[in-house]
Amino acid sequence: MSVFSSKYKNIIALLFLAAALLPGVAFADMRIEEEVGHFLVKEFDPESIVVQATDGGSFLYAKASGIIIEGVRIESISMSAMMKEPPKNVEGKDPYKLADLIYMSWGEVIIKEKDIADYCRQETEDIKGFTDLKCDFTPEGIHISGVYTAKFLFTFKIRLSAITKVAFDNTGLYLTNAKFFINGVKQPDVMTDGLLKEINPLIKREKIPFPVRITKIYTTNDRIVLTGSPKKLTTDNVWKYTKP
Repeated sequence: MSVFSSKYKNIIALLFLAAALLPGVAFADMRIEEEVGHFLVKEFDPESIVVQATDGGSFLYAKASGIIIEGVRIESISMSAMMKEPPKNVEGKDPYKLADLIYMSWGEVIIKEKDIADYCRQETEDIKGFTDLKCDFTPEGIHISGVYTAKFLFTFKIRLSAITKVAFDNTGLYLTNAKFFINGVKQPDVMTDGLLKEINPLIKREKIPFPVRITKIYTTNDRIVLTGSPKKLTTDNVWKYTKP
């Protein structure tokens, strides 16, 4: 009888161990904010994230910092949402199809000047002769400049610059109202429009992991802010993560 009891205890212990290791069972014991948080960390590898949920998951708030989208570091993306149904058992689902669970949402995207400058610098490293790239944010817009050096019998240094603004619509984040200069001389709009077609959109709408509703766009001396004024929830159901 004692042998049977020992085997019985071992079987029970094994079942508990298996249950603890199965992702489905592990997520079943998680609160909604924790499950959504784990999902977002796995899918988008943010530097940090905070997720809030009301009891039952009818309302959610999430803010992720340090996400890389199409090579651009995004300072933060945040969203508050009213859900059609609670986002349960989200593991393994397509992150972009989760928007179907959202009834209404408000979003905010913040991109810092330093991150745009780093991106532009990386993109132009392979362009032979292009140097001295600068990116300057102002409340009036974005000023980008650089020097292109060409050698043909003589060495020519051409200073290129552009002044532009940022817009956001169903296509995504893009540059608009641009003026392009060569050695201080404004170039024809046809040339500028051709360049914008090659560049835009900076970030496609479908590449932004959260469905965002934007009502205001503005630029400061160090960042671009696209906002629909998402609000944090007044709830104690909070899950936080910081990349080790």
